[in-house]
Amino acid sequence: MTTTDALLRFDEVNVTTGGTKRLQNLSFAINRGEHWGVLGLNGSGKTTLLKVIAGYVWASKGQVTSWQGTYGKIDIQQLRQKIGWVSDSLDDRYRTKMSHTALEVVLSGLYASIGLYESTSQRDISHAEHWLDFFGISHVKHQPYGQLSQGEKKRALLARAWIAKPTLLLLDEPCTGLDVKGREEFLSTLEGLLQLDDAPTLLYVTHHLEELPSSIENVLLLKNGEILQQGKKFNTLTADNIQEAFQVNADIIWENERPWLVVSNS
Repeated sequence: MTTTDALLRFDEVNVTTGGTKRLQNLSFAINRGEHWGVLGLNGSGKTTLLKVIAGYVWASKGQVTSWQGTYGKIDIQQLRQKIGWVSDSLDDRYRTKMSHTALEVVLSGLYASIGLYESTSQRDISHAEHWLDFFGISHVKHQPYGQLSQGEKKRALLARAWIAKPTLLLLDEPCTGLDVKGREEFLSTLEGLLQLDDAPTLLYVTHHLEELPSSIENVLLLKNGEILQQGKKFNTLTADNIQEAFQVNADIIWENERPWLVVSNS
């Protein structure tokens, strides 16, 4: 697979961990400025894919290439500092550091660390306060992370990812635990961010189609660790493809460029 503008490229990538095949023969390319959704059932390989991108899991076969070079030949910690990641696992890790304030959580994004261990300048603090205000949570900046609501935690983690000006933003089931109001507020905030001139390329992972922001243009549909379909969302998210990927009798309704799954009992 060749592409002239690829930010990230997988060439026939396999991943096996603990004797189990997690990903099989993945080949795709994401170009700078594109926004992708990654969809599939639990266990389809979505989170493993993100771990490979962030360098926490290595390909057993094939090649992964980022804008900084080929994996295995680049400084992976340096790469991670340009990858923002919001996930439930990150939330879990911060729960063990519940005394850290929302402001400290956001500041830690500058160092790609869990917790804040570096001295920070007033400029950094002002920068973090700006993003807390942007996300509408400046009023909780001095509150311990563990005392925040689910919606406030998600926004704090998104601000943490954004403060380092990532080239690539990975969102792994970011709406887990949010009610409908919280989900729509989060997605509305995300849409606003994606309109900024310096917005990163987004990879949005979910198994709920209705969560996909309208700015998502392309979709990678996974099943059992393999790519079932990939391409433009309107061509990829068809009833036939969704029924095969999610193993339900369903149809797709599009509303404001967002897909909604309608399950049929017949």
